[in-house]
This record gives sequence, C-alpha cells and structure tokens, in this order.
Amino acid sequence: MWVGLLVIAAGAAVLALEVEGWNTAWFLFAWIGWLLFVDGWIARAGGASFVRDRPRELGALLVWSVPFWCIFEAYNLVIDNWTYVFLPRSEAVQAGFAGLAFATVLPACFFHAALLDALGWDPRGRPVRVRGPVEWGVGGFGALCVVLPLVWPRLCFWMVWGALLGVPAVLTYRLGAPSLLRDLEEGRWGRPVRLFVGGVVAGGLWEGLNYGARTKWVYTVPGFEEWKLFEMPLLGFVGFPFLALSAFEAYSLWCHVARAGRTWEQADRGQPAVGRRGEMLQIAALVAFSAAADRLPLDPAVLSRRPLLTEIDGLGPDDRARLESEGIRTPEQLVRFGDAPEAAMDHARMALHKGMGAEHARLVLAETGGFAGLGAADPDALHAALARRAGEAGVRPPTVAQVKVWIRAVSGDHGRR
Repeated sequence: MWVGLLVIAAGAAVLALEVEGWNTAWFLFAWIGWLLFVDGWIARAGGASFVRDRPRELGALLVWSVPFWCIFEAYNLVIDNWTYVFLPRSEAVQAGFAGLAFATVLPACFFHAALLDALGWDPRGRPVRVRGPVEWGVGGFGALCVVLPLVWPRLCFWMVWGALLGVPAVLTYRLGAPSLLRDLEEGRWGRPVRLFVGGVVAGGLWEGLNYGARTKWVYTVPGFEEWKLFEMPLLGFVGFPFLALSAFEAYSLWCHVARAGRTWEQADRGQPAVGRRGEMLQIAALVAFSAAADRLPLDPAVLSRRPLLTEIDGLGPDDRARLESEGIRTPEQLVRFGDAPEAAMDHARMALHKGMGAEHARLVLAETGGFAGLGAADPDALHAALARRAGEAGVRPPTVAQVKVWIRAVSGDHGRR
C-alpha cells in the first residue's frame, strides 16, 4: 500500500513541477500506484494479493488486457467518441506509454471487485431463469452490439460497451466456464454486483485522474458536448460497469479456451497447467493480434502531440534565451510563470486549451483572434474555416465535435489548458 502511495506522490510531483517529458506520464504514475494500493488493501483484508499470491495471473491480465482494449480502439476509429491529446513526441515512447496504459484495463476492472470480495461483500438474490428468453435476449442483443456501432455509429455508438458482453456471456454459460448468467441462475448475485460496483469505482477514478493529466483523452461524443463531469459526458459513466462485466465474460471465455480454465480469481498455487495446446493457441493469438495491430491506423485518434516551447510563435532569440535562463522550458511553465510578448502568451494558452496543440492553436488564433472570438464562434462555421486553413497549412483538420469541445470549454469557463 505504501509503495502505491509513493508512486502516486512521485507522479503528482513531476506533474506539479512541470518536469518536461515526465509530466505527460501522470496518469500512469497515478493509476499503477492506485492498483498497487488496492492490491495491498486486498491482502490486508485477508484476500489473495495479485502481486504476492497470483503473479502469474496478474501477468496474464496485463498481457491480455492490451488486445482486449484495442478492440475498443478499433471501434473508435468508426464511432469517433474520444481522441488523445499531448501524446509524447517519440513514437517509441508513445507505443510504450499506450502499452502500459492499456495493460491496466483488465486489472482495473477486476481489482476493485476482488477487494469487495476480500471485504466479505457477497449479496444474494432470487434465482433468475436464464435458459430461454433471457439467454437468447442477452445473446441477440450482444450480437447487435457487435454490428450496429459499425453500421450506424452516430446513433448506436453507446452499444459498443456491450460488444464483448452478450455473446461471450452466453458462450461461457453454455461451455461451463465461470459465467455471470450462471451466477444469476443460481441466485449468487455477489460476483456480478461486485464487478458492477467495481466498474463504477474504476470509471470514476479513470476520469478523475485523466482530467488533470497532460497526456490524456478527450471525449467528442456527438450531441453530448455540454453535460460533462471531468472530460466524460454524464451518461458515459453508465458504460464503465458494463465494461467490467464485459471484461469478465470475455476473459473467462478466453481462459476456458486457451488457459485450461485458469482464473484470476484464485491464487497461482493449485491452478491447472495451461498445457502445450493452450500455450500454442496463446502464441498464435498474440501473433495474429500483433499482425492486425500493425495494420491498425490509430493516428486518427491522436489530436495533438505534446507542445514544445520552440513551437510557440512570437518568441525571438532574446526571449528564448531569457526564458531558458529563468528555467522556463515548456509552454505550461510559460503560461504559469513566464513574461513574454503577448502574441507568444496567447499562442501558448491556446495550444494548451483542451489539448488543442500548437498547430491547431495557430489556425484558431488566425481565424478567431483569441479566446473571446473562439467562445463566440459558431461551431460549424469555425470548423469549415479551420478545415480550409488546415488544408493550406498541410495540417490535419479538427472534427466538428472537437471544435465544439474547444468552444464549450471557453463559454463554460472550464480553464484554458
């Protein structure tokens, strides 16, 4: 638990001190530190620690979490519900950052449920008759969740959070693998409820920690730009508990097929060996995933790279030399502590606004003149104007949804960062 708190404190320090480069890693510091804290809490409550008692299962969760989340990233190329801002300048660092972040998704979904289990929370309820309408309804709706977000993304984007839930739930139920449907059928509501509540907790932490980060995601869900908590539309929080349920069913199915039924819910000792067939199947799956991921064009989900002080307009050689002598090396430090020409300060503030980035900030300033003009702009008209300027400058234009996020942040007085 103390190690987790120290990791969180280290991340907060590099963020507060604006340590160049490292300040983009706050989310990793905070989230990994929190998971370590929860794992220690599980052990203190008498449960099996992932780090101490089930390291093999933890390793499997970290590995298979990446392809699990990449399925949603692939969907996002169609539904366009979130973008990433201020990513590291190095593609290698960006890949490492993304890999570590994606590897925490399954642990985030399961650690909180494991903690509730260790604390003895095991609600019971009336058995549910699953075979028949319930089973076919869950499977049928799950199949629609797989297809409809790709066919009608503007209307059915929300269904993506059921894409890995309905069909796997029916398959685990039929195959005899750990199944939430069987839990309900037998009146054992504890596991579904713990996962559901754990998903709510994980979602709140995800969005809370993301809000103050430098490298982060910003939601651009069409029609939901106004009512937000942190960066997330309020209704979007409903998706997190279903993500946790989906994670359980999808991973349970995979463990049944390729891991001889090994499960993260038990300590490593006494679990069955995966076997040669399972090892070969997992290797083949990783190779197939790597080949598919290599062809996946994730760049459309990247709105901006971390802005550099050298990209800020309006700074002459003397200004740059003076700022460097004062220890000001980033646009964030310039905005907070610097004294520079007004044009440079305006560009730096705009570049930091909702992850806009230096390139898009230059276009927005040229079109609107500043925050007052941006806040008063019509989203569709501004988007069309920015698209023209972006074409002339050889820059990828923002989407209408991104422009709405920028405008809303000004008019809603949500800070210019």
